[in-house]
Amino acid sequence: MSGPSPVAAPPAGPPAPDPVPALLADGLLTERLALAVPERTRVVVGRYEIPPGGELPWHYHEGRVVAVVTAGTLTRTLADGSECVTPAGECIVEPVGPLGVHKAENRGTETLAICAVFFLPDGSPLSTRAAAPEAAVRR
Repeated sequence: MSGPSPVAAPPAGPPAPDPVPALLADGLLTERLALAVPERTRVVVGRYEIPPGGELPWHYHEGRVVAVVTAGTLTRTLADGSECVTPAGECIVEPVGPLGVHKAENRGTETLAICAVFFLPDGSPLSTRAAAPEAAVRR
């Protein structure tokens, strides 16, 4: 009759280092972030690359989006026609819903890279195309 198998002793030496994540983006949030999400919230992480002169046309999001500009400079035009310029290393918090319509442009000379985390209602798209708001057209 045999007894339990002996358990091997761990190898001698220093302990293995803790796993380190691959950082996709690292930026500074400069505005307050209120994030209350219901159950069954869709969480998506995406990376956009926009060439010089390129843009993401007028759109809005059904949920909160937090993004870090990882290269280049992002210029967003908001629903009221105002512009926000965000350089690499800074974060943005996108407005929610149709009243928060906006567009994003790369007016620089290098590729714009953005890493975004979307908190969306289950079943909703990442973004919904929209017409340019009147306030932005008048400017």
